[in-house]
Amino acid sequence: MKKTTLLFVFAILAVQFAFGQVNNVVSAPIGTTTTQVRAPNGLSTYAFLRASSIVLASELTSIPAATSLNSFGLITTAGSDVPVTGTLTVYMQNSADVTFTKGTSWATIITGMTQVYSGSYTIPASATNIDLTLTTPFTYTGGSVYVAYDFSSAGPYSTTPATYSANNSLAGGCVSANSATVAPTTLGSTAFRPAMRFGFPNPYSNDVSVETINTLGNVATTLGLPVPVSALIRNKSNTTLTNINVSANMTGANSYADSQNIASLAAGASTTVNFANWTPTALGANVLSVTVPADQLGSNNAFNFNIAATCFTSGAAQNPVTYSGSVGFNTGSGIIATPIQNSVASSISGANVAISLPVQSVGNNVFGVLLNNAGAILAQSPNLTIANGDLGTIKTFTFPTPVSVAANQLVYVGLGQSANATTGYFPVGAYPNPNLTTPYYTTAITGGALALVATNLGQLGIEANFSGSCSLSIDEVAFRDKLIIYPNPANNILNIKFGSFRDSVNLEVYNTLGQIVLPAQKVFNDTYELNVSSLNKGVYFLKVSNNKEMSNLKFTIER
Repeated sequence: MKKTTLLFVFAILAVQFAFGQVNNVVSAPIGTTTTQVRAPNGLSTYAFLRASSIVLASELTSIPAATSLNSFGLITTAGSDVPVTGTLTVYMQNSADVTFTKGTSWATIITGMTQVYSGSYTIPASATNIDLTLTTPFTYTGGSVYVAYDFSSAGPYSTTPATYSANNSLAGGCVSANSATVAPTTLGSTAFRPAMRFGFPNPYSNDVSVETINTLGNVATTLGLPVPVSALIRNKSNTTLTNINVSANMTGANSYADSQNIASLAAGASTTVNFANWTPTALGANVLSVTVPADQLGSNNAFNFNIAATCFTSGAAQNPVTYSGSVGFNTGSGIIATPIQNSVASSISGANVAISLPVQSVGNNVFGVLLNNAGAILAQSPNLTIANGDLGTIKTFTFPTPVSVAANQLVYVGLGQSANATTGYFPVGAYPNPNLTTPYYTTAITGGALALVATNLGQLGIEANFSGSCSLSIDEVAFRDKLIIYPNPANNILNIKFGSFRDSVNLEVYNTLGQIVLPAQKVFNDTYELNVSSLNKGVYFLKVSNNKEMSNLKFTIER
């Protein structure tokens, strides 16, 4: 995998679907990693390269069945040091397979396949999309597609290999082999499938897509700030569309609704729709959905974004979300951080950071950090030595003393990573976001000038924790005339007395991230013993409600 100044496990595609007035291009499988050895890379040792992979039907849902594909391509995330030209032959075959079943013999692999391209192929000296017009158009029938390609070059060759976007989610999904002297006949299996580009004529005269939602995934209600909401809308039709209604609706602990109209949007163009701000009225989990009217392709008419209204945590990443990627400095050290600038004065007490899944992080030291606009360290948490139990979790890094931040002061919150020259690691969890708008910066582990990360690494699990009182009046003694909970701290059982509540009540338990950790349950008695033995040590919120009243009480688990 290509290593750059900031090393990372995956490079997210900048664009998954490219739509113009005439042609569409769909990238599949989606790139979540990179490879230098499964596609022509320009080295003399790869003068001959053969490879084949399967692209699943589930990865090609944006291509209608019976579509005639007219182009094929690959994606480089970094080029070779010089362009290298050779000859490429490409084969395709429709299939119902969900795994690669063609074996490793080249002769067997291409049996039954259709040759769709044979001609020149130049390995670029830059990161780019490579699209080849098929010499024989290929009719896609709606299932999976096998792709095979045979490359040869007489040089001159490069000394630095090209790097391609790839996906490693399907075990044995690709086979490949290379040689400096002769085309290989037997290939080896791998999970690394190059991300491919499939082009076809745009069949839609009415297709509008909700590409992404831009808002906070965690809302710190202690700040008392309204939350901006916007969405990226694209016209994927082959003609200009007018009077496009776009709606935003929230369900969960909070309710919210707004709609905006796009007067006109040219074919292939996109625009950002700004909705009215929303202000949380209750702690808890929410789902924000942005939709456009039904059209010829219904699969892209809605986009959902998970939001948690919390007391003290603010961050851009969805909550909850699965952090499938990992970002870091490999064997080096450094800090990666994201900017924060609020219109009110605040006090930042620490950072929450998602720790990625790979086991290489175990045993290494990381810490939370707050930087000023010049990159100087304002606060640093004690080191965390990552253990197995930390993988795939969100860890809280608390600063020794909260830092006061003035209104409109620009600061940066992030994670510091110590070096490990023996075993490289990538500790920050991330998830793919092709339309990323959150900026990230890096600096030395001791601080210094901040450098913007130009590559889309995905949405990183980095959040700020603020000190203060919860703006929704959530504390231990709220509504004490109606509710009593004990013991607090609790161990395995939390006793609840409902006082003046009448009729049945609903109970839910949230963690400090706004995630429901004990599902809703209905209680009909005046007292209740809530089993909290499944909860880890920490702070939680008990939400009690009926048809007329609602209360939230904070409690602690100690073991």
